[in-house]
Formats: sequence, C-alpha cells, structure tokens
Amino acid sequence: MGDIEANGVPIPQSPMSKEVIDLARRHTFYTNPNGDRFNLVALHRMNMHYLRGRLLDSAAGVFAKEAMTDADSKELTSLMSDYCTAVRDRELMRDLAARSWRTNPFHLKSDPDRPLETLLLSSLKARGIHPAPIISIKEDETLPSLPGGPWDMPSAIKATRERYAWAIVGGVVLIVPMVMMVLLEGRTANLVIASVSTVMFALAAAYSAPTKLPVELMGVTAAYAAVLVVFVGGTTGAGG
Repeated sequence: MGDIEANGVPIPQSPMSKEVIDLARRHTFYTNPNGDRFNLVALHRMNMHYLRGRLLDSAAGVFAKEAMTDADSKELTSLMSDYCTAVRDRELMRDLAARSWRTNPFHLKSDPDRPLETLLLSSLKARGIHPAPIISIKEDETLPSLPGGPWDMPSAIKATRERYAWAIVGGVVLIVPMVMMVLLEGRTANLVIASVSTVMFALAAAYSAPTKLPVELMGVTAAYAAVLVVFVGGTTGAGG
C-alpha cells in the first residue's frame, strides 16, 4: 500500500499496528482446557479494523489535497463496499453462532470428533504458529475492542437464554388474560381484560422488538388480539 501524496508531500498510510495484530492473534488462535481453538471471527474483525484504516487513509488524502478525483471516488467506493460487505458478513457469523455454537463453522476446534479441523490447527503449529492461552473474561474487559463486537460465544449463550425467556413470556401473556376471563364472568369484564392486555402487549412489543417496524408490530398485535377475541367469544357464548 503506497503513500498518498498531497501537493508533492507524501502522507504515510496507517499500517496495521503490531498491537492490533497481537490482540487479534490472541483472540484468533488460542488454547483452553478442551483443546486448541481458531476463531475465524477474530480474523474477520481484524480485517474490519484494517478496512476502516484504509477508509480513513483515503479520506485523509482527499482532505489534504482539498480535491476529489474520479480515482479517489473509485477507491472510496471500493473500500466502502468492502467494509459494508464485511459488516454484513459479521451479522451472518453472529446469526450462525446464535443458532448453534457447537456447529459454528467459524470456530475451528481440535476435538477428537473433528479430525480435519485438528489437522488444520496442527499445520499451523508445524509452521511455528502456536496458540496463546485463552483470554479470561476479566482480562478481555481491559483490552481494546475490535470492530464487529461483541464476541459470539457470550452472545450465543445470551440468545439461548432469551429464547427460553421469551417462550415463557409468550405463554404467560396469553394464559393470564384467559384465566382472568374465566374467573371474572361477564362480557364487559372480558372485553376490558382483552383490551387492556392487547394495549400492554403492543407497548411491550414496541419496546422489545428488534426491528420495531410499524407493519410488524401491527401484525403481532393483531394476532395476539385475535386470539383473545376468539376466547372472549367462546367464553361469553358458553355463558349464555
């Protein structure tokens, strides 16, 4: 990567510092009590940091020249496209890790049931690249953070807990109003319970939904209200 020139004066581009490479390496190739691990996500996050540096270098050249050429535009467009692709790829990595950490294709393990991955990691050590001790959670909190965080394993554990929590919440928000409708007889009471429950559900969905798109919020609220309305009709009809 050559230097940028502004008015004949070279502007050195920012290389990837040794500190960043060492940090990424510790997160990428490490060993824990279960064996060696190679985290491709850490490699990707290091590359994201490098792309950000390239973008800033390109911007520095434009600012220093106080002019922007077609070549500058093409370079910025290419770098920004690469960076956006890296950000989207990072989301894919996070989604796959949340689905199953055990089968995560971006986390290579030297386990007995993974002979091919073990062979790959052994080839690194044969070339003099040895794993570092695993970074503890406490130590990681003191280290600089690479872009594309947080790390996937804690996120995957959190996602699993959230799935169970939302499953419980989903059952509760339906069962509680239904039980109240059965215990509190009368069409008016049932309609009040259904209305209040629907409004509370809509507010909770608006607060906690990941996308918060109006159409999606209206859809889930309408589905919830439909269930309660059907139950109201059934209970009031049965009651005479």
